[in-house]
Amino acid sequence: MNDKATPEIVLPRLVGVAEAARILGVSKSLLNRDRRTGEAGNVPCIRIAGRALYSPAQIIAWAEAKAMTSTAEVVTRAPEPPAKRGRGRPRKMA
Repeated sequence: MNDKATPEIVLPRLVGVAEAARILGVSKSLLNRDRRTGEAGNVPCIRIAGRALYSPAQIIAWAEAKAMTSTAEVVTRAPEPPAKRGRGRPRKMA
């Protein structure tokens, strides 16, 4: 077989949660929570065999896209649920 006929596949280097957290300067638990809840803004990861792996180039690009010029930007929060009613039948208002 001719080795020159088959193109060489170049895979990106992937790192684990600990190394990705070090690159971003955050804790491992924040990245773990982010995968479940999106708390940190959905840091891009790849799941292989149950492991979360991160591409350093992708997470750096993600972090640069999240850069803010001011900390005064308003963070929108979900509306609070209505207050719970007490037990039993409501009283008549006289």
